[in-house]
Amino acid sequence: MNEELKSAEKIIVGDIWASNEQFQNLVKMCDEFGSRFAGTEGEKKAVEFTAGRLKAYGLTKVAVEPFRYTGWFRRTAEMEMVKPFRQELPCISLALSPSTPEGLEAEAISVGPGKRQDYEKVKDRIRGKIVVCSTEPFDGEGNWGHRRTRYGFAVLNGASAFVFMQHLPGQLPQTGSLRPGYRMIGEIPGVGVSLETGSFILRQLKQGPVTMRLNIQNEIKQNWTAYNVVGEISGSKYPEELILVGAHFDGHDIAQGAADDASGAVVVMDVARAMMPFRHLAKRTIRFLLFGAEELGVTGSTCYLDQHKAEIPKMTLMINCDGAGRAARHRFAVYGPLGLVSYVDNIAKEINYPMNIPTPLGAASDHWPFFMAGIPAIGFAAGAADPLSGAVAAAMGRGFGHTSADTVDKVDPRGLKEASMLLAQFLLRIANEEKPIAEHTPVEDVLKRLEAKGEAEALRIQKKWHPDSIR
Repeated sequence: MNEELKSAEKIIVGDIWASNEQFQNLVKMCDEFGSRFAGTEGEKKAVEFTAGRLKAYGLTKVAVEPFRYTGWFRRTAEMEMVKPFRQELPCISLALSPSTPEGLEAEAISVGPGKRQDYEKVKDRIRGKIVVCSTEPFDGEGNWGHRRTRYGFAVLNGASAFVFMQHLPGQLPQTGSLRPGYRMIGEIPGVGVSLETGSFILRQLKQGPVTMRLNIQNEIKQNWTAYNVVGEISGSKYPEELILVGAHFDGHDIAQGAADDASGAVVVMDVARAMMPFRHLAKRTIRFLLFGAEELGVTGSTCYLDQHKAEIPKMTLMINCDGAGRAARHRFAVYGPLGLVSYVDNIAKEINYPMNIPTPLGAASDHWPFFMAGIPAIGFAAGAADPLSGAVAAAMGRGFGHTSADTVDKVDPRGLKEASMLLAQFLLRIANEEKPIAEHTPVEDVLKRLEAKGEAEALRIQKKWHPDSIR
C-alpha cells in the first residue's frame, strides 16, 4: 500500500477500536427489535434502523429492497408419549415445518445423528414412523451434516415426522429451517427437543416400542414480503467492479439472534462507517449488504442475487460475514476459486494476522448463491484460535446458536472490534488492487466440483439443488 492508504488504515483501525458503535448497534437490534425474524415487527424496525444508520454514515445508493418468499409463523407445538405410558414432551417447531395432520400418532424410531448409514440400517422400518435424530456433529472436523440433509433423509424414507434432539445439555432445543423458504416449506412436521427430553425418549426406546402423538400448528403465508438493505462506497477508478460485503440481520424467532447473526450485521455496518471518510481511496465499489430471511434457507441473499443477476459479471468478490464479531479471533474461509487461498493468506501475513484458511463447501449461509453463480466467494467469521479449541468447537456444534440462549451476553465486544478492524484492513487492500482479484468460475466447473465432493447429493436431498436457476 502507498503511504496515503497506510495512513488511512491507521486512522480507520484506531477509530474502530475507540468506538463503541458496534456494541451499541448490537444492543439496540437485539434488545429493542428482538429476533428480527422475517415477517415480524422486529424485522421492519431493524430494516428501518439499519437503512437509517447507513444513510447517517454517508453511504450512497442506500435502499431497502423487498423480495417475495414463503412466510412461516410459529404457532403451537405439543408432543406426548402415549405408550408405554403417558408423558408430555416439551418441543418447539422447526422453521418451515408444516402443521400436523389431525391426530398424528406413530411409533418412534431413532436414527442416531442421522448419517446416510444410520438411515440405511433402519430403512425398512422407518415408513410412517416418527424419526428421532441427534444434532451431534458427524466427526471431529466439524462436519455437522446439515439439519436439512438429516430431515431430507427422513422424508425420503417415508417418515411421518422428524424430531431433532439437541446433543448439548441445558434444556435448549434447537430450531432451524427444514427447506429453502424461497421455494417451499417442509413436507412432514419437524420439531426440536432438548437433550434432556430426547434422552428420555431414547431410554424408553431401549426398553421397547414407543408411541408418540404430535400436534403442531403453524401458519404459512404464500408470496410474503421480506427485505434486504444495501448501501455503497462508490469506486473512484473501477466503479463497475463490485466487492460485496454482506451479513444477515435476522435471527430465529425464539431468540435475540445476537451471535447469529446480529454480530455480523453490526460489523458490516461499522466497517462501512469507519471507511466512509476515506471513500475517495477505494478504487472499486464496495457494496454493503444486510440480508433478511437467511434463517429460512438462505432466502434473502438468494432472492437478492436473482433480482440483480444482470450485475453478476460486475461482481468481483463476495465476502460473507455470518458469525463475524461474535467472539475474538477471526479467519477467512475460501469457497472458490481456490486460488484465493494464497491471496487471502498473503494479506493476512502482510498485516501480521496469521490464520488457517479452510476451503469448505457448506451451503447454509449467504455466500452460497454467489458461489453457485461462479462469483468468487469467501466467508469471514470468528474462528478457533488453536487446534484444541477447534476440536472443542467441533464437538460443541452450534453451541448456543439456534436456541433461546443466543443473546447479547454471549457476544464478546472485543470480537466486534477485532472483526471490524480486520475486515477494514482487508477491504482497503482488496478495493485498491490494480489487477483483477480473481476470475469467475464457469458454472459447469462449480457443478463438477460439487458432484465430486458429494455436496450435490446433499443439496438434492435438501431440495436446494437447482443449478439452472438462482432460486
